[in-house]
Amino acid sequence: MTKNTRHKNATRICMITLFASLLSFITLEDFITDNANHVSAGSANVFLAEQQPYILIEEHKISLWEKDGKYYAFLPAAYKNTDLKPEISEGIDSSSIVWMYSEHIPAVFIDTDSGTSDNINNNKDVKESGTVTVLEADGSVSLRHPLEYIKGRGNTSYTEFDKKPYQIKLTKSVPFLGMDSGKKWILISNAPDSTLLRNALARNLGKHLGLPQSDEGTFIDLYLNGEYVGNYYVVEKIEIKKNRLSITDLEEQTKHLNRNEDFSSYETAWTDTTKSKQIPKNPADITGGYLIERDFDNRFLKEVEINGSYFITEGKEHFIVRSPEYASQEQITYIEQYIQNAENAILSSEGVDKNTGKSYQDLIDVDSFVRKYLLEEVTANYDGGVASSYFYKDSDTKDGKLYAGPVWDYDISFGNAPSYLGYIPTSPNRLSKLAAHIDSSVWFHNLYKKPEVYEKIITCYQDEISPYLTVLADEILPKLSETTAASSEMDKQRWEHIYIENGYPGERSTEITFLEDYIHGRKEFLDKAWIEQVAVHQITLQIDGITYATLYAFDNEALPELPDIELEGAQFIGWVSSDNGIPPEPGTPVQSDMVFNAVIQP
Repeated sequence: MTKNTRHKNATRICMITLFASLLSFITLEDFITDNANHVSAGSANVFLAEQQPYILIEEHKISLWEKDGKYYAFLPAAYKNTDLKPEISEGIDSSSIVWMYSEHIPAVFIDTDSGTSDNINNNKDVKESGTVTVLEADGSVSLRHPLEYIKGRGNTSYTEFDKKPYQIKLTKSVPFLGMDSGKKWILISNAPDSTLLRNALARNLGKHLGLPQSDEGTFIDLYLNGEYVGNYYVVEKIEIKKNRLSITDLEEQTKHLNRNEDFSSYETAWTDTTKSKQIPKNPADITGGYLIERDFDNRFLKEVEINGSYFITEGKEHFIVRSPEYASQEQITYIEQYIQNAENAILSSEGVDKNTGKSYQDLIDVDSFVRKYLLEEVTANYDGGVASSYFYKDSDTKDGKLYAGPVWDYDISFGNAPSYLGYIPTSPNRLSKLAAHIDSSVWFHNLYKKPEVYEKIITCYQDEISPYLTVLADEILPKLSETTAASSEMDKQRWEHIYIENGYPGERSTEITFLEDYIHGRKEFLDKAWIEQVAVHQITLQIDGITYATLYAFDNEALPELPDIELEGAQFIGWVSSDNGIPPEPGTPVQSDMVFNAVIQP
């Protein structure tokens, strides 16, 4: 597959390095203390341990990372303004050490009891206990706490990249990195995103739209067992808790009723479309709360043994029940039927489920669906409505409708096109209605067709999103970029091979400029489509009947340039119209939706 053109022309990676001028003794004194003590003059040394050099600072080791005959010292922001006087251990050429310092953001040190990261990096089901320490940018230690575990997490982000995402669970609920108290936290690696900022930008927009658990996270420098592993973005885990998704906790009620039994030990109940557990007792009210995640069928089917409970609708929507993780047969029967009724109403031209006589407006919270749709569409999220797509339902004694949200996973958005995914159009001129992906949900584009939903989409976009996109591009993006600039340079030096492999060999400033221009371009296109109401036509490119990509053009605009493609074991000849088999003429005006098929020679 071809790589993005803008990445082909990017310049070489820019590395900001700081060389120590005084090569004697490092002084840092007693900075790892409780409360708000600060880094000051003290002691630390560079050592060789089993041929692996590192800096020892109190009980923490920071390994020096070797590359091309040089040793890189990736140091937290707290050391930026201290008087470092390094003493180089015997056997290390002082001129081979490159000193790099972060700025503005905290450092998180996680040390596992085993002392190695290999187990959690090789198997995401492995959990390791340990400790976590937070060293703030000003030198204060805001937390030192035992970890119940750290583990790998994610799907493609875990399997495709050496820089792994993680989940941690503290032994008790405490404030963490300035965020509200909680036990479970997600450390997002952002490995597919060379700017590191797309998740933060999307969550900022989600927060602006009032979607649950969209509060912005915190950027950190992560040190795992003494090794600098990069810039990470820490956010709350999506879960039903008072400080998170605050709805009825049906799982806790069920556990209490069954004397906190381990539900995984109960017999599994299977049907063709459901998986549940034979749990003896249910609460009197099983109408909520439920947290469910929509996934695409291929991955869903590979994980049927892993997921505690699930169901599949008649529209082939696959849902994992995240809470209760191990749902009873009665609970699965209830939520499956409720979702089926909602789906029936959404897909009905009249908007009504014929089995119950209820409209989709009775069964779903339309406003939350509108806002979630807009977040996915405006950010041009590659996985929008496809995967990592959450929904929740509270008890009928409260608000028993189905809500869209919380939000998750926006590294492949805002025009990002990492090479491992193949060709993805990077133009901001898109109006997919969340129907362009081969695994798209049937829900959102059917809701888009309903006049009352479309009216809400237009109103919300015009009043709340269009003006905010200027703020996002001109104020929020530059601030995030500046805050993470030094850390991102360390991250890019550490993980240079990832960025090069995925088509980002250029300076970060080039990628930030692209992102800024993309947001402005997105606003310009959507303003014209939704505020000025100019018709948009879809150009679908197919290979052997399977959608390869989708492009978009306004009515009577010239047909966009169709991409060349690279195929293994075959030669791409060109594109021809599905109507007449004729190649497109340059400058052809687009006056309706169009489909082109690839001509391939084996």
